[in-house]
Amino acid sequence: MNMKMNRLKKCLILVLVFAMIGTLVACDGSTTTAPTTASTTTKESKETETSQSSTEPAFSYYGNDVSEPVDLVLYYVGDKYGDEEMIFEAINEVIKEKVNATITFKALSMSDYATNYSLLLAGGEPIDLIYTSAWCFYNEEAGKGAFLEITEEMLKQYMPQTYETQDKATFEQGKIDGVLYYVPCYKVGYGSACTVIRGDLREKYNMEPLKSLDDFFSYLSAVAADKESGVAYAYNASMNGELLQSMICVAPNSLITLQDKFFYYRYSENPTADDIVFLYETPEFKDFAVKMQQCAKEGCWSMSAINNQTSVQDSFLNGTSAVFIQNLGTCGNVANSVLQSNPDWKPEIYWLPEDGVTIKQFDKDGYAVPYTSQHPERALMALDVLKNDPKAYITARYGIEGYHIKINSDGTWSKAEHYGTWSYGAAVSWGLKNSNLEMIQEGTFPDELEILEKMKQVAIYSPTSGFSFSTTAIADSWANLNEAYTTYVPLLQLGLVDDIDSWLSEFLNAAESAGLEAIKTEVKRQFTAYMESH
Repeated sequence: MNMKMNRLKKCLILVLVFAMIGTLVACDGSTTTAPTTASTTTKESKETETSQSSTEPAFSYYGNDVSEPVDLVLYYVGDKYGDEEMIFEAINEVIKEKVNATITFKALSMSDYATNYSLLLAGGEPIDLIYTSAWCFYNEEAGKGAFLEITEEMLKQYMPQTYETQDKATFEQGKIDGVLYYVPCYKVGYGSACTVIRGDLREKYNMEPLKSLDDFFSYLSAVAADKESGVAYAYNASMNGELLQSMICVAPNSLITLQDKFFYYRYSENPTADDIVFLYETPEFKDFAVKMQQCAKEGCWSMSAINNQTSVQDSFLNGTSAVFIQNLGTCGNVANSVLQSNPDWKPEIYWLPEDGVTIKQFDKDGYAVPYTSQHPERALMALDVLKNDPKAYITARYGIEGYHIKINSDGTWSKAEHYGTWSYGAAVSWGLKNSNLEMIQEGTFPDELEILEKMKQVAIYSPTSGFSFSTTAIADSWANLNEAYTTYVPLLQLGLVDDIDSWLSEFLNAAESAGLEAIKTEVKRQFTAYMESH
């Protein structure tokens, strides 16, 4: 009996085993299966973990392995602020978290960058990011091979946020002979100069709000005739000559800048090389020079303006200038400052003339990766974070929330207790600007907002917005032309020459001797190549 019971138990056990195997087969959906043991399960688990770790780094940025910490060096151009140590520490917290890097920030001051910038790049110091722009040696240093090429593939892989959210036209505008050597910022601007005037003086002279350039000149004449006010136009020979030239000579005649200061073309949707003009050979510039001479003789500015070293902005703020000309944003900041310090001056902003072609353009500030960089890929990742991470961007661009600035419920920003030890638009942020993350300041001057909306409605893209002239092939001639320009043009812009025809003729002769014809040929060659490729 016991033997029978034992056999029965064995049979039942076998039946249960086979039943379990059948269940496993049904669940697996396979027709065959292999026996599984603890040892094979452990082996497969380890192989899976190894496979995952080889494809997914423990620390990555958009799939890029950043497991190894690195130190980066960034140079910006501009003067230091008191709280920079605090700011850079806060920025580095984000950079460390996102891309496992730490940035050492170094400054080239405004007083010596012109001398030291090129020397720094030529010296071989390991630098991972450096500020550059059209005014800050971008073309010159790119032509020397100081900057690494930034390809579309690099942007996609190492700066995915920038590539996805930034208008591709910014990259096109930054190219030289079809090659991009830096990562431009993303700040939409409008190529029109504006002016701030003293509303109290306008009212004193019984003038209506300005509506035209003729009204602007009438205001200048009225100020000049009011000798007791002690106020004039603190015009000088620096950037302000070109700004007034832009407002009075370039914009009304729909001249589009092709190369700053020298070459323009009259607006056309399909310009050719034959449309390019050397500005100082045009009747428009001659008319401008005549008008400036008239203003100078009326006393609209000092006859010694060529030696004026005080900025027009400072002069306007301290009450010794009745006019300030700059881009709209700067005019708005100046008007707001006056409104706070001297509200009785009643500052007013004007956009004159409104009927000229207004070009939608992007700021040309940005950061390049020098050839000496030891970590170019990580540098681009860090730059991607600086430009797109809200905390990093706001800290660099505005300051620390709650300490330097306050962010209001309506999305505007206002100054906090320690504003000034770090301020909006600090130099390190010039090359980072991102319109997607910019905020409007609480209490922005009403004229600025009104004019900005008008500009948005009428502004157009220039078909040549991406053109960037390389001076490499005519470097000596270019240097000679700039020397001739410095000698002759500022005095024409200030109206401080007796015989315009003679002085202008001398300049054009000097320009010819400098190699103007060779420069014209090179400009037209590069322009034609650009238009054919776009």
